[in-house]
Amino acid sequence: MRMFRNMTTVVATMVTVMTLMVVQETNAARILMAVPIGTKSHGNFYMPLAENLARRNHTVTYISGYKKSSSHPNIREVVVPDVNIFEKMPSLFTTDRFTAIGAIYDDMKTVCIKALAYEEVQRLNDEKFDLVILYAALTECFLSFAHKLKVPFMYINPNKLLGAYAAAAGSPAFPSLDATYMLDLEYPLTFTGRMLSTLHNIMDVMVNELIFLPSLDNECRARKLCPEDMPYLGDLRYNGSLLITNSVRTMEKPTLPYTPTVVHAGGIHCRPAKPLPEDLQQWIAGAGEPGFILFSLGTLIKSADMPEKYLKVLADVLGSLQQRVLWKWDKETMEGLPHNVRLAKWIPQQDVLGHPQLRLFITHGGLFSTQEATYHGVPILGMPVGLDQHYNMRKVQKEGWGHVLYWEDLTHDNLRDHILQLISDKRILEEVQQRSRLMRDQPMSPKDWASYWVEYVLKHQGASHLRSPAGHMPWYQLYNADVWAVLVVTTTVTTILTSWLSFRILRALLRCCCASRKTKKE
Repeated sequence: MRMFRNMTTVVATMVTVMTLMVVQETNAARILMAVPIGTKSHGNFYMPLAENLARRNHTVTYISGYKKSSSHPNIREVVVPDVNIFEKMPSLFTTDRFTAIGAIYDDMKTVCIKALAYEEVQRLNDEKFDLVILYAALTECFLSFAHKLKVPFMYINPNKLLGAYAAAAGSPAFPSLDATYMLDLEYPLTFTGRMLSTLHNIMDVMVNELIFLPSLDNECRARKLCPEDMPYLGDLRYNGSLLITNSVRTMEKPTLPYTPTVVHAGGIHCRPAKPLPEDLQQWIAGAGEPGFILFSLGTLIKSADMPEKYLKVLADVLGSLQQRVLWKWDKETMEGLPHNVRLAKWIPQQDVLGHPQLRLFITHGGLFSTQEATYHGVPILGMPVGLDQHYNMRKVQKEGWGHVLYWEDLTHDNLRDHILQLISDKRILEEVQQRSRLMRDQPMSPKDWASYWVEYVLKHQGASHLRSPAGHMPWYQLYNADVWAVLVVTTTVTTILTSWLSFRILRALLRCCCASRKTKKE
C-alpha cells in the first residue's frame, strides 16, 4: 500500500513538472476570447479555459454577453449588452423548440454585427493579440480581428461537434453514425434515421453557407467593421487551427473519427464538491437516512413561468416523499409550498451534487447538468424544456443511469413512480457510478488538455500542419461519390454491353444452327 502511495506521489509530481515545463516553454500570450452569443450556461465551458490560461501566465480579454465575475487579474471582461438572444425565446413549457428557434431567427443573422459594433469591442482594434478564440457559431464577423492582426484563430464549442461546426474544424461529419440533437434519433440509426440525419446536416451547412455567412459578410463590410482587403468570411472561417468541443471522447457512443484539429474538453467545468453553507448543510443533515432530492430546470427558462397544472402535480408529488427537496425557484416564495421543500434562487449545484445524502437529481437535462451528474455519480430524472435536452435525456435513459419524463406525460402517478424507481434501483446507481469513474479517468484534466493545445497553436504559429485536406475537399470527393458514380456507370455500361454482345452472339449461333439444319433437310 505504501509503495502504491509513493508511486502515486511520483506520478503526480511528474505531471506537475510537465505542466510547468509547458508553461515555461510558451511565452505569455495575449488572447482574445470572443464568445458573446449563447446561453448563460455556456460560460461554464468558456471561463474555466480562460482562467486556466490566465493561471499559466497568459492574459485573456473575454468578450461575453454575461458577466462571469472572474477574479483573476489576467482576465479582462468586456460585457456586450443586448446580445442574449436566447433569452428572447418564448417559454419552452408551451412552445416546441423548433418554433422557439424560429422566433429568434432574424436576431441570429444580426447579433454578431451588433456585438462587433459595440464601442468597447471596437476599442480593442487598437490593441495587439497573439491568438483569437471564437464561439463556433454566429460569431464569424469577429474573424476581422484575426485578419487584421495576422494571428491564428481557433473555435470553442460548448456542445457536441455537428454539421457546420465539423466543417469549420476541418473534420468530416458522419451523420450516418450520429444525428443532430434536434432530431431525437437514437443510435444505431435506421435507414430513415440516416436519411433524416443526412438531410438535416446538409440543411445546417447550407443555411450557414447561403444565409448567415453572406449576411454577416455584407453587413460587416457595409458598416466598415471589416477591412476591405479581408477575404470572404465563408472562406476565412476554414483557416482555423483547432476546435475545442464539449465532449468526453472516451465516453462518446458511438465512437466517432476526428482529425487532430478537434480537441475534446468535456467536463472542463466539473470539480470535486466543496463544503456547503452551514444553514444548507444543517437542513440536509435533518433529512436523515432518506436523504434529499435536487430539482433544477437550469437558467434558460424561469421555473416560475411553469403552467399551473404542472406546478400542482410537482408540488403534490414532491410533498408526498420521504426525502427533502431542494428546489431552484426564481421567486422568494411559492403558494402551497410543501413542508419538506426548500426554495433557493441560486444553488451551488456541484457542491450539492457531490453531497453523500443526495439521492436524485431532477433536471431539465442540459449538457452541463448531465455532465455534472455523471462526474458526481448521481442518477437523474430529466424533464426537458427544449434545445438539446430531449436528445441528452433520451441518451441518458438508453445508457441506463436515468429516466426521461416529458411534460405532456406528467401525472401524479407517473412522476412518483419514476422518482421511487430511480431512488431504489441499485443497478441505476451502479451504472452512474461506473460512468463517474470513466469520466474521471483521464490522462490530464480537461482544463490542462485544452490549455496544452492552445499553447501548441501559439508555439507553432497556428499549427497548420494539423489541418486535414478533408476540410477543403468537396463532399463528393471526400466520400469518393464521383469515383463510385464512375464505377457504377462503368459497371452498368459494361454489363449492358456484355449482355448485348452475348445476346447477339447467341442469336447468330442459333441462326447458323437453324440454317444448317434447313440445308440438311433439303
